[in-house]
Amino acid sequence: MDWGAWSDEAASLMTARTRDLLARHDLPRGTAYRWDLDAGAIVIGDKQLRLTTIGTVADDSFLWSWANDAIPASAKVGVEKVRLFGVENDLPLLAEPFMHGGLAEGKECLALAGRVLEADGIWIDQTDAGFILFVLYEPTHH
Repeated sequence: MDWGAWSDEAASLMTARTRDLLARHDLPRGTAYRWDLDAGAIVIGDKQLRLTTIGTVADDSFLWSWANDAIPASAKVGVEKVRLFGVENDLPLLAEPFMHGGLAEGKECLALAGRVLEADGIWIDQTDAGFILFVLYEPTHH
């Protein structure tokens, strides 16, 4: 399998799914939002979606949420599937807990995770410590 092409396709797929998700709910760019890791949810405008935290970026490093004890279990439901996919397919990018590359690396991991998890969209937010990356699901998505 050409994993480079698969990664590029994942980025395009997740960009399209995110655009469609926001359009379906009439949520234009700049809509107010807030996320709650304990609840495993994000509210964008008046729409509540489920979220899974994929990882965090601080300076030039990316850390998968499955390797981050500071993220509550309720906010990383399902992310272990991404790590296992990486192990099974010999993809260290998905299987190693930490890597250099900062936000660019984090965005690639986010897109790949979104594809593996069949997410409805992706979300990146800036925090005091760097960035936090999520995949999003419609409330009815199983």
